Amino acid sequence: MLGHTKNHRFLLWLGLGTVAMALAAAVLLVFEIAQRQSIRASSDLRADTVNALVFQSEREFLRFSTSVDVAVNSAKAPDHDNLKLRFDMFKSRLTLLRDHASTSVLIGQPEYVALIPQLDNLVRKADAVMAMQPISRDELASLLTALTALGPQVEALTTLATATVSRQLERQDTSLLQQNSLIIALTVAQLVLLLVAATALAVRQGRQESERLALEKLNSELADARFKAEAGSRSKSQFLANMSHELRTPFNGLMGMMQMLSATQLDAHQKDYVATAQSSAQHLLGLLNDILDVAALESGNLKLSTGPIALRQVFKDVHALMAPQAQTKGLEFVGVSDQDVLPWADIDAKRLKQILFNLVGNAIKFTESGSITLTVNISALGGDRADLMCEIIDTGIGMDTPAMERLFQRFYQVDGAHTRKYGGTGLGLEISQSLATLMNGKISVRSTVAQGSTFTLRVPINVCHSGAQAFAMSSALSAPTAVTKLANAGATASKVRVLVVEDHPINRKLVGLLLTRMGCDISFCEDGQAAVNIVQTQLFDAILMDVNMPVMDGLTATRTIRAMTGPVANIPIIVFTANVMNEAKERASEAGANDFLPKPVQIGDLRATLQKYVNAELKG
Repeated sequence: MLGHTKNHRFLLWLGLGTVAMALAAAVLLVFEIAQRQSIRASSDLRADTVNALVFQSEREFLRFSTSVDVAVNSAKAPDHDNLKLRFDMFKSRLTLLRDHASTSVLIGQPEYVALIPQLDNLVRKADAVMAMQPISRDELASLLTALTALGPQVEALTTLATATVSRQLERQDTSLLQQNSLIIALTVAQLVLLLVAATALAVRQGRQESERLALEKLNSELADARFKAEAGSRSKSQFLANMSHELRTPFNGLMGMMQMLSATQLDAHQKDYVATAQSSAQHLLGLLNDILDVAALESGNLKLSTGPIALRQVFKDVHALMAPQAQTKGLEFVGVSDQDVLPWADIDAKRLKQILFNLVGNAIKFTESGSITLTVNISALGGDRADLMCEIIDTGIGMDTPAMERLFQRFYQVDGAHTRKYGGTGLGLEISQSLATLMNGKISVRSTVAQGSTFTLRVPINVCHSGAQAFAMSSALSAPTAVTKLANAGATASKVRVLVVEDHPINRKLVGLLLTRMGCDISFCEDGQAAVNIVQTQLFDAILMDVNMPVMDGLTATRTIRAMTGPVANIPIIVFTANVMNEAKERASEAGANDFLPKPVQIGDLRATLQKYVNAELKG
């Protein structure tokens, strides 16, 4: 009964709607009759379109002809810009003359059919002349001859258009009146059809419910598919994090032991072997970092870590690392900037260096002789905002336009021959462009084959006007816990006491060798729980804390130590891990760590990081 009542109401409203539509159609019928008288006046307004197009085409043809005539007969060099302007205006009018709907009345006319191909040929010839640098006066003279020959036909087309439009207007008036009569008849028929439409609406109402149910089912399936896709993305991220850890852990032992080996007494051949192995390991590590960066960028997990930095130091670091590589190939590496006035800026220094290392490294790779130049410029944008522009200019092999258009695509190398000679994965530039975009900047390139290339990095920066204040801000941001340097309060007064919390035996051995070389007194733990236990009975100057360990992980151990009372809560903790994915550094900082060292680590990085938290001078 309830359903019957709802259906009855629906039919009632449907009937009322139908009546309303019928009344609207009746009003429309009245309007159609009234509009009959206005059709004649409006047709006059529409008729002038083709005449205007033909006239404008003739006018631009004459202007272009005059410009060419002046250029040919003038003693001065042809004005390329004026010729190009006049030609472009003529060509645009010709396009309208050919493609505009109103010119359909001319299609089929012998004069129009004969003239258009000739004008197209003229345009192609003029295109070739306009492309010359400089424009040949002889070619212009030839073009003027062709223009002059077509002049009478262009003028005749205007006359033809006027006559054709006049005849067409007469036919249109008759046709419009006939059409208007048909519209009136169709409107009457519409009133009848509305009743049929009302019946169709009633049938449609019955179908809507089934369609709604089908839509709900589809939405449910889409939600389930999205859930599975998100789960797959999380699995991929976790897989990459695990692979990062598993690959970096042996890398740490491999590179560290080679570093220790290189410091021993070796003959010339042995030193060369070790150096070759170190170079290959660094290359593999670079590939791993590139792959992980691409994965992080794809998943949106790569976050910028901004903070006040001295731009002068950034470019000093770039020059210090890349200059020896250039010198090895016999290239000159030139830095052009007034480094004394480079400001402090709020930017991610690590990612800025990564971009510059990639760009300068590419320039060195593809340059056989000459120089590499790095220029730095700062332009004010207003307030504290500025534009940082870095240009890397080389005298290398250069690129053609198709190569530049594909340059920032993943896995792209300039061509097969160069790929075989220079190597590379084709990831560096794509990563660099993605990082620049993440910084709201962009990398562009200009290049000439066999002459060299110029890569330009532009990123907006926030300028810090006080270097000392910026340094204080940076220190505050990078120190999650208020820690003071301990004055060697351990048992051995002459040595820095370091607790190494590491479950991997090779990494324990390596870190032990590195710290021993620095003159430290070392204790080892194989899990976080053991570290928590030992710091309650012994005081250390610093703790090197791995993350992924059995029993208790490093971050849990860090939080537990920070929750203790007394001096132990303030021991500097440096997270030392092979996991660099999924915001590992941020999670370490949130747990209370003072610093973060990714594996594999170099002795210089380890010494510099540890030195920040101890008073004693560490050995080299």
